[in-house]
Amino acid sequence: MRAGKKISAWLMALAGLYGGAAAASGQCATPDEQCPFVAELLQQREGYGAKATGGLGGKFVEVTSDRDSGPGTLRAALKQARKGPTWIRFASDMTIVLDSQLRVPSNTTIDGRGKRVALIDDGLGVYGVQNVILTHLTIDGRLNRLTQAVNVANNSRDVWVDHMDLSRMSDRLLNVKNGSTDVTISWTKFHNSNKVMLLNNITSKDLFHNYDRDSIARVTLHHNYFFNTVQRNPRAQFGTFHLFNNLVENWDFYGMSFSLEAKALVEGNIFNNDAQRQCVEPEFFPTVEGINVNYCRYIPVAPKRSALENGESDRGAYEKRKAQHGYTRDYKAFLRLKDNLYLGDAKPVLQDYRPEAAPIPPYCYGYEKPTKELAEKIRKFAGNTSGDTPLPESRTGAGCEK
Repeated sequence: MRAGKKISAWLMALAGLYGGAAAASGQCATPDEQCPFVAELLQQREGYGAKATGGLGGKFVEVTSDRDSGPGTLRAALKQARKGPTWIRFASDMTIVLDSQLRVPSNTTIDGRGKRVALIDDGLGVYGVQNVILTHLTIDGRLNRLTQAVNVANNSRDVWVDHMDLSRMSDRLLNVKNGSTDVTISWTKFHNSNKVMLLNNITSKDLFHNYDRDSIARVTLHHNYFFNTVQRNPRAQFGTFHLFNNLVENWDFYGMSFSLEAKALVEGNIFNNDAQRQCVEPEFFPTVEGINVNYCRYIPVAPKRSALENGESDRGAYEKRKAQHGYTRDYKAFLRLKDNLYLGDAKPVLQDYRPEAAPIPPYCYGYEKPTKELAEKIRKFAGNTSGDTPLPESRTGAGCEK
């Protein structure tokens, strides 16, 4: 009896240390909906990527080694996940220095909750797969190689990227491109990087060559924290995008960018910039083009560029090539702006443009009024943070009526 009480007390202490996650999962044989550790995460899903279940119904695999490859490593766990749904967890805190990018197969969850897990020098490739959840990981490229922290590409779908800390990538921190769709990016901190996020990618001199493939993209961004970045927070082309309750703070060049008939609802976001701050960029950012760049000189005017003018990022190329390719589509995006907040020296740029074509979200979501208090909440909880993120009490959207 006494032994049983000791075990119970130990489990309660462990639950307190890790917000209940470690203890709950330890009591689950499989990652099913009856497992509290699994259900706790899945109830946080929102937006276009809300159908992602990851390794639900499969098996737990535990990472025990911090080496790049070999038995017990994350690379080995992902290889094993190709055989069926897999929920990957970590036995301890670990820092994994990667020799190359890790490929994530379909029906996989990589779950770092309860541990401090960092991937160094490279990141995660989500290519041609479906049903992936990535949560509570730190990925730091250290500007060491031209790669991405998270690359969602090649017709991937049903992907949820949540509570990540992404920084210092020489290419981009996150992409959603090449026919990928139904993606949610939530409570993630993007920082200390140049070209942060690309939602679709122009890979042909004919700007609209891949329009049919890429215009299917549907992406939700909510409660993300873009801090000490340079540009592309995000840059979006073609698809359907819903950005709500994100905090974009102290960008050096510009905040957001929309063009080429992207359809975007931009609501309840917070833009904050200080024109007098010191630059924290490295001496230069290496780029794919092989050009070393630095943007410190733009800081005094950056607050007036919370976004580029609608379509500006592709207008020059559009006008140059319009006669050759006979463009009939618009170089501007179809935008609906609602209830965004500008703090410090930040100024609004974007305006409604053909707002009837912008999306009305087909789902119910937790929207919060943009305030200084919400900004502080995002600073506190976005990223690879411990503890439970408080869910918004208010719900809105067409899906709430069902």
